[in-house]
Amino acid sequence: MEICLLGTGTAIPTQQHSPAGLVIKTGDQTLLFDIGPGTLGRLHLAKVAYTQLNHLLLTHLHPDHTLDLATLFLAFNYAPNAERTAPFQITGCGGLEDFLKRMFNLYPEVAPIPFELNLQIVYRNEFSVGDLQIKSAPTMHTPESVAYLVTDGKHSVVYSGDANPHGELAQLAEGVDLLISECSYPSGWETEDHLNADTVGQIAQQAGVKSLVLTHSYPPALAVDLVAQVRRHFTGNVQLAYDGMCISL
Repeated sequence: MEICLLGTGTAIPTQQHSPAGLVIKTGDQTLLFDIGPGTLGRLHLAKVAYTQLNHLLLTHLHPDHTLDLATLFLAFNYAPNAERTAPFQITGCGGLEDFLKRMFNLYPEVAPIPFELNLQIVYRNEFSVGDLQIKSAPTMHTPESVAYLVTDGKHSVVYSGDANPHGELAQLAEGVDLLISECSYPSGWETEDHLNADTVGQIAQQAGVKSLVLTHSYPPALAVDLVAQVRRHFTGNVQLAYDGMCISL
């Protein structure tokens, strides 16, 4: 299993930390998780072409996690002599159907023309994509937001999307090889809809994950030694993510 982080920041522009996007590749499966602005232009970091994408999984519907979806559909519809004809699957949280209807009303040209669009709404669900087993659980960043656990039978990874301390991230990530978790703010920063260095470390320690990668960090978090702050609570391996970071399990 290969995990490539295409966007590891927020909507605030910072070097090496762009809005959310993550690719997981294993066998003949290539899954894209979230599709924030600029994600398509960074697919090359994972050595993936947009034409290879058949399945997008969304954690929630905020712009920094979804804006390049319109661009992807535009490419699918109008690439010269390469219009998409194969079905495309989107798995996402509640509100996805209404979100797409509003997007197609705003941009009629991105509504799927030559291909079939399939939708799957998840909250606490288990399903498979090829040989991959996937589980979703609420993160409470929004009432509908979810994190995803992906397992190939040998290795496991959880991608948090955005989360708060009252979600089910610790339970979902119990014993996984890798937790890729948002860490929006430094230690001591009060927040109701995100995680800071303290809560991320506590969740990872409670879950007993083997390795932790910190993503979705705002400038105040990037201005400190975020890894050191997390290590006050978590005894495992910790790394700060950057755009283009790839991890093999």
